[in-house]
Amino acid sequence: MSGPELIQATAAARDLAEAAGHARTVLGLPPGVPDPELAAFGMVNEILNLGRSYLEIVAPSGAGSPLHRFLARGEGGYVVAVRVPDTDALVARAQGRGVRIAHRQDFHGADIVQLHPGDLGVLLEADRIPAGKHWHYDDWAMPDPPAPALDLLAVDVAVDTPAETTALWAHLLDTEPASPTSLRAGAGTIRFVPAAGRRGLVAADLRGTHPAEHRIAGLLVRIVPDGTEES
Repeated sequence: MSGPELIQATAAARDLAEAAGHARTVLGLPPGVPDPELAAFGMVNEILNLGRSYLEIVAPSGAGSPLHRFLARGEGGYVVAVRVPDTDALVARAQGRGVRIAHRQDFHGADIVQLHPGDLGVLLEADRIPAGKHWHYDDWAMPDPPAPALDLLAVDVAVDTPAETTALWAHLLDTEPASPTSLRAGAGTIRFVPAAGRRGLVAADLRGTHPAEHRIAGLLVRIVPDGTEES
């Protein structure tokens, strides 16, 4: 791969079973799978397979979970995850711009880097995946999505300064903006929109046959025909 690829959007909910069940119902998806290792961070989750991309819902696993601080502002979009070819270079670019590294770890051979939402408008996870794999869950026993797969087309990140934030993300991800306020990331698009209330990940577009809008764990999920999403 030569550039970033949008792979996953994550929403934070107070009740995992309720939010994930609603998501499966409105999107017509089979049950997802959990990542047991999130327990170390005070969270539980369900990962829903969209085909070549994923929708994740996370929730606190107990009263001491750090996720409660985020949820004090209400449920909503929590993480934008992309695949990148070189995490070391990304970290160097982040440090050069004063962007904080919130977390970094080896995850079964993948290098996970999370960049601070206070610097980027949302928690950005940028992962280097081992050769021969597309994403972390390639060898997990995950139910196949219905055909045609929904697939993640785009995300909207609400920020105070969309153009400046676009330029910063483009620098960090070593790519060129697709427009003054958007980036292409593989087959997906990351758009930066003016904040009007809530900031961070506010919407995600999924490819589908029948246009619709759903609210999943506070995240606006739009079903759009392929090719109609705006850049």
